[in-house]
Formats: sequence, C-alpha cells, structure tokens
Amino acid sequence: MPAAHAAIERLYQAHYSALLAHLARLVGDQMQAEDLCQETFLKALRAWDQQATITNQLAWLYRIATNTAYDHLRRRQRLQFAPLYEHDAPPDTDSMERRVDVQEPVRHALALLPAESRQLLLSSYAGHSTQELAAALACSDTAVRLRLFRARERFRKIYLQLGLN
Repeated sequence: MPAAHAAIERLYQAHYSALLAHLARLVGDQMQAEDLCQETFLKALRAWDQQATITNQLAWLYRIATNTAYDHLRRRQRLQFAPLYEHDAPPDTDSMERRVDVQEPVRHALALLPAESRQLLLSSYAGHSTQELAAALACSDTAVRLRLFRARERFRKIYLQLGLN
C-alpha cells in the first residue's frame, strides 16, 4: 500500500488544482468541490490496485472525479426540504434561483445541456485535449471532436433561445 500512497500523492500534487477547478465547474460550489476533490483522491487510493489495466491515470482520475460530482448532484437533487412553517416558505415570484439565473446566463445555459455535453464542454474549456477526452470516454479522437462540435452547437442554440446574448 505504501506505493499506492506515493503514487496518489504525486497525482494529488500534480493535478489537485485542475481537478478542483473541474469539480467546481460541475457542481457550482467551491467548498463542495474541495470536499469532492478529497473524496476523489480517497476513492482513487482505495481503487489503486484495480487500476493496473488503466493506461491513462489522469483520465482515470477525472472519471472518478466526474462520477463523484454526478453522484453528489443526484443526491442534492433528491433532497428537497419542506419548510417547517408556511411563513418560512420563500415566495415563488422572486426566488434566489431566478435571480442567479438572470445574473449567470452562461451557467444557466450550461445547466440546460445534457450532462455529457456539459461535461465535454467544461473538460475542453479546462484545457483537456481531445486525445485525453477520447481516452476518458473510450472512443476515438474524431468521435470526441464531433461530440464537442454538437455540444457547442447545442449550447449556442440554448443560449440564443433564452435571449441571453
């Protein structure tokens, strides 16, 4: 296990900041992204023995991080808190979510994209090459380029439909 600790530590030191930025874009919360980043490295450490067949450790690490973020988002979506008293319920007309949507048009348009398109756009924006993305998605470089093109077109269409330009 000490070899696994050393390898994970090297990955941590080399990729923590980029992985944290990736998670922050996915979940939209810096503090939550920090927790998810730590959880990602713990999962990587636990699964280290199983990754012997993985050729691209960085893609493997990003896949763990992305899945961790998606799990978090699914859990968060399932949790819906009911107000204890009727007067505690926020008014529907001017909710915080609506104000945030108006203030953050790009995030709003991204949220309307399918999860795979959003992930692909954010990963590309984070500086990952199409080769890295192809390795992470287990597909060809050409397929990634086509998916990126379609994701960008979907984003542009949604952005324009919302009148956010």
